[in-house]
Amino acid sequence: MKYIKKSLLIFTILTVITGVIYPMTVTAFAQIFVNNKANGSIIEEDGKKLGSEYVGQNFTNPDYFWSRPSNSVDYPYNGLGSSGSNSSPTGKDFEKVIEERIKLYEKYDEDSNKKIPVDLITASASGLDPHISLNGAKYQVDRVAKYSNVSKDKLMKLIEKNTERKFVGIFGEDKVNILKLNIDLDKIK
Repeated sequence: MKYIKKSLLIFTILTVITGVIYPMTVTAFAQIFVNNKANGSIIEEDGKKLGSEYVGQNFTNPDYFWSRPSNSVDYPYNGLGSSGSNSSPTGKDFEKVIEERIKLYEKYDEDSNKKIPVDLITASASGLDPHISLNGAKYQVDRVAKYSNVSKDKLMKLIEKNTERKFVGIFGEDKVNILKLNIDLDKIK
């Protein structure tokens, strides 16, 4: 009986420490010192929540820059259904999806003979990627200029403004956050 009482006491103490005190301390610290990140890095304009900086958005109008495709379950960029397609890159299903995505770009860029950057037609592993490559953003300039009536020069300046450079100049690649880019695009339309 003596060992059971000690075990229950230790269990209770550890439960209070790890199940109550520690989570409350971490939550309080996050809310005080890194509030925006702790609450999902939500981008707000004029009191309106537009989306998270770290989760892709489903832009489909030709007058906006398009995000990297999403294969999440139920609907694009579903954080609860985040996953890759698990389709084989040599399979017929994968080929069909890629062909459909290429046709969509060709539909709006009929005169373009430029090669479509791979990140614009393939989904990331999570299906939630908010960024595209710098080449992917530049590829879309002709279409966005045509449908939004914004000059290519202005669009290139917006891309430059929203480009996140390689980490320490050598790690990763230059990338563009599509939500931020499209928010800035809305401001000059």
